[in-house]
Amino acid sequence: MTRETDETGETNRNIETTDARMPVRNSRRRFLQLGASALAATTLGASSAAAQDAVTEACGSSDTLDVGDGDFLLINNEWGADVDMCIWAAGDGTYGYEWATRTAGGEPNYPEVLLGTKPWGTESGVDAFPVPRGDVDELELTFDVDVAIDGENWNLAEEWWLMDGEPNADGPHTHEIMLVLDWGDEHSHGDPVAPGAIEDAHGNVIDHWISYDSGGTDADFHIFRLADPTTSGTVDLTAIMSYVETEIGGVSDDLLLSGIEVGNEYWSGTSGDVTFNTLDVAINGRTYSSGDGSTVDDGDNGDDSDGDGSDGDSGDGGDRDVPAWTPDEIYTAGDRVSHDGAVWEAQWWTRGQEPRDEAWYVWQRVE
Repeated sequence: MTRETDETGETNRNIETTDARMPVRNSRRRFLQLGASALAATTLGASSAAAQDAVTEACGSSDTLDVGDGDFLLINNEWGADVDMCIWAAGDGTYGYEWATRTAGGEPNYPEVLLGTKPWGTESGVDAFPVPRGDVDELELTFDVDVAIDGENWNLAEEWWLMDGEPNADGPHTHEIMLVLDWGDEHSHGDPVAPGAIEDAHGNVIDHWISYDSGGTDADFHIFRLADPTTSGTVDLTAIMSYVETEIGGVSDDLLLSGIEVGNEYWSGTSGDVTFNTLDVAINGRTYSSGDGSTVDDGDNGDDSDGDGSDGDSGDGGDRDVPAWTPDEIYTAGDRVSHDGAVWEAQWWTRGQEPRDEAWYVWQRVE
C-alpha cells in the first residue's frame, strides 16, 4: 500500500534552516505554514549559536537523506498525491518530516525512514538485509517519535516485505506486512479479524487487524496494530513473523525479508510535523541506531546529481549553470535561478513569486 514513486525524479534541493528566536523544530513547521512577508521577518538575524543546530532539508518528491550514521535512508515518499512536504535531519541526530494540508484524495503519502531495501531496489546499504526469513532469530524495533498531526486520517506504521527473489525493477514481493503503531480517529480497517492475536516478548498485545489480497501492489497485504497505540516503545517483530507463518501460511523460510520501514501514511485533510528521536532495529545480535547522538549525512553532499546546476551555488559560471525560474517550481532558501538576465537567490520557501528587485522580498539579486 506504500510503494513510493520513482526515487530518481526531482532534484534534491537541500538547505540549512536556522532561527535564533525559535527552536529548530518549530521554525520548520512555520516554514510551511507562514506566508512570505512573515518569513522575511523571522529568517533575518540568525545567530552563530543557532547555526550550530542547522537543519538539512530536502523538499523534492522522493528526495532522500542519509541518517543514523548512514545506515538509514529518510525518504520524502509522495506516493499518493502532490503536496508541499519536506524531510529534514538535524545536527543532534534527530530527523523527520512535515507537510502542509493535503487536499487531494487518492492513495496515502508515506514519508518514511528505511533500513535495508525495498522490493524495487531502493536501499539504505546495510548488509543485514535482505535476509532469508528462516534465518531471522531476532528482529526488534525500538522507537520514540513525536507526532503532531492535524486531521484524523493518518497512521504511524512499520512494515516489511517478503520477496521470492532479489530486489529488482519488477518487484519480486509476495507479502506486505504492516504493524500500525498509532493512528488517527478516522483511520480504520474495521474491527480486528483476530483481536489480541499476539503477545510479544515485551508484553505488547497485537491485533491482526485485516488481510487484503493486495494493497496497491500484487502482494498479499497483512495489517496488524498495537492494541494500545503508542509512539514509543520496543516491539518484538519475530512474534508477528511467527503468526504469519502459523496462522496465515503461504510463507517459506527462503523468502527474503526486505528491511524495516517506519513512517506516516496520511490522506486528505491532514497536515503534520513528525520528529524521530530514536529509531533502532536489532537483528540477529546487531543493532542499527538512529536519532539523538547519531551522525547525520545529507546524502548527496550538495552535489548536482542531475547535472542541471540546481544544487546550490553555480560558482563563477554566471547564469550559464543556474536554472531558469519556473512559476510552478518550489524553491527554498539558498536556491538560485536566472530571470530577466540576472541571477536571484531565494530567501525562504516560495512558489509562483516572480523574481524582481524589491526590499524584503523572497528573491534577492546576487548577479
